[in-house]
Amino acid sequence: MKLFMFAIGGDYRNSNVELHDVRFATGETEAECYPELHRQWWGDAESLHLDAWGELAQADGYDITISAEPVAAGQPRLFFVNLGGYNGTEFGELHKNLLLVAEDAKAAVARALAQVQGWNEPHKDGVFEVDKALDLSADLARRGLHLHLRPASAEQPFRFSCGYIPIGRMPETYPAG
Repeated sequence: MKLFMFAIGGDYRNSNVELHDVRFATGETEAECYPELHRQWWGDAESLHLDAWGELAQADGYDITISAEPVAAGQPRLFFVNLGGYNGTEFGELHKNLLLVAEDAKAAVARALAQVQGWNEPHKDGVFEVDKALDLSADLARRGLHLHLRPASAEQPFRFSCGYIPIGRMPETYPAG
């Protein structure tokens, strides 16, 4: 079982531009995750598409494995942190997505804010805003799966693919699951 991160997009009701979200799903391949992405998508089903995807085999210097075996108490957890801000040269809000290993959400947020660079305007209230900090370890545990983190012997960058892959109109071709 592998953990995948997806940047998905599509339309919602009468939106003027397509909307995007970052979602996580488990499977042996990206394609095995498509039914789960459909269940998670809140927009118009037929417009759902992938914009980026990749397996999370490692994050923040830790190897990642998924299993049914519970994690020992007191182990660090994996957080997805989404930061929002502006740089003054691009119209709209910019986002930075981080995967951080920490003891709790407060520590993950503090580490994320320390990494903000290149934005000269705050999101709101004079500070860079953490739009969302998602505890991926807890999210998987609610589904009966457990995220195990082990310090990596060598750090590897997150390898991902980008492209427009429509998945909204072909659920009958997805693997069972």
